[in-house]
Amino acid sequence: MTNQAQEHISQLTNHKRIKFLDISNRDLSGTADLKEFTGLINLNSSNNKFENLDFLNTLPNKEQLKSLNFFGNQIKEIDLAHLLSTFPKLEYLNCENNPLSAKNLDKMTSEQFAKLKLIKSGDSSQQQQAQQLQAILQSNSIKNEQQPTNSKLP
Repeated sequence: MTNQAQEHISQLTNHKRIKFLDISNRDLSGTADLKEFTGLINLNSSNNKFENLDFLNTLPNKEQLKSLNFFGNQIKEIDLAHLLSTFPKLEYLNCENNPLSAKNLDKMTSEQFAKLKLIKSGDSSQQQQAQQLQAILQSNSIKNEQQPTNSKLP
């Protein structure tokens, strides 16, 4: 099986100058080495066949990334605590229409919950917020709605 994602990305030129990378609607799967994308702030990878977000760890300047769109892939699990810690300036995350579940929600900080804007933090404990978030994720994967409800981060 070939790594379609890496083959496609390898064909691109001027990796260091790319700020907005759109690899959507290409039926891509596998992983990609993004170490040369030093200026990347936005990645649109919607409607592909990615199963996880692990390849994002190859990005060199993680503090620059502001937007991720993985709508309509095959992502099975996401660690939001790790994702939000690794990419501290992330403002937008769309993982809708994936067979998604979350792990390590109990490790999320109250600041990370507040950043998600999916649920009101108010007086809820982190454990209650984690349970609410898991319920939201499960209901979204069950519904498989056609219209994305995006998580807008501040």
